[in-house]
Amino acid sequence: MKIGTSANYPWFGPAFTDLARHTEAVGFESMWTGEHIIIPAQIADAQRYGVPLPDNYRHMTDPFVSMAAAATVTSTLVFGMDICLISQRNPLILAKEVATLDRIAGGRFVFGVGHGWIEEESEIMGAPFRQRVKIATETVQALKALWTEDTPSFDGEYIQFPPVYSNPKPLQQPHPPVLLGSGNDKTDNTRALRRVAAIADGWLPSMLSPQQAREQIAQLREFCDEAGRDFDSMDITLLVPAAYMNIGERPPWALEVELGDASELLPQYAQAGVGRLIVGLDDMTDEAAFGRIEDAARALGLH
Repeated sequence: MKIGTSANYPWFGPAFTDLARHTEAVGFESMWTGEHIIIPAQIADAQRYGVPLPDNYRHMTDPFVSMAAAATVTSTLVFGMDICLISQRNPLILAKEVATLDRIAGGRFVFGVGHGWIEEESEIMGAPFRQRVKIATETVQALKALWTEDTPSFDGEYIQFPPVYSNPKPLQQPHPPVLLGSGNDKTDNTRALRRVAAIADGWLPSMLSPQQAREQIAQLREFCDEAGRDFDSMDITLLVPAAYMNIGERPPWALEVELGDASELLPQYAQAGVGRLIVGLDDMTDEAAFGRIEDAARALGLH
C-alpha cells in the first residue's frame, strides 16, 4: 500500500520545501494538502462534524506554487490535493495551473477535487452554494477537455467557452488522476460514488473504518460496472487522521474516534481495497512538525 501524509501548511511555519524533503527522506510516498483561497471574516458558527473552523484555514499558502517549488527539491515524492475547491475556480486558469505543475513535478501529481462546505466562502468566490456540486461536476468535465483536446470548447449550464488553445498539456497522459473527495464515516457517500464512477479516476474519502471502506468500495465497483468504467484502474485513497490510528498526541481538534493501531489497520485497509492511505498530521506551524513526520513514519513502518 502507498502511504502519504497530509496537513495544513501555514505560511508562517517551516518552509514547504523543507518539509517535502523531510517527508520524502523518511519514506513517505506522497504529500497532500487542501486549500482555502479566502476565509470570510464573519462566519456564522462554521463547523463540520462538530469541529469548529480551524484557525489555520486563514493562513494557507497557494498549493500549486508550494508544490511546484517542492517538486524541484525532491525526486520521488508525489504531491496531491485533498482537496482543490474546483467549484470556486476558473477552469481555464486551473487547467493551465495543473498541467504546468504536473510538468514541473515530472508527473508526480494527483488531483483531488471537491466543492467545499463553507457557504459564505463559496458565495464570495462566485459559486452559488446550492449549485456547487453541479459546478464542480462540469468543471471536471471541462478540465478533461482542456487537457486532452487540441482546441477544446465547452457548453454547459454553468461553464461555457468557445474553441480555445489551452497549453501546456499535462505530462501524465491523458491527464493527472482526478480523485473525487467526499465525506467521512458519518456520510452517505452513495451519490458521490456514482459521480466517481461517472467522471473521476478515483475516490478520496476520509475517516472510514476498514469495514466501511470495504462496503463502500464494493458499492463503487458496482457503479463502475453500471457505467462501463474499469474499476481496477480506480485510485482509491483514504485520509485518516493520525490520532485515530494512535499515532502521536491527540490534537485539540480531534474527535473522540479511535479506529485502532496503525500496524493493525494497514493490512485491513489493504484487504478492503484501499490503494493509498494518507495519514492526517497536525498543522505544520513550527519546528516540531519535522518530529511529527518522523513519528508517523515509524508508526507506519516506514522509518
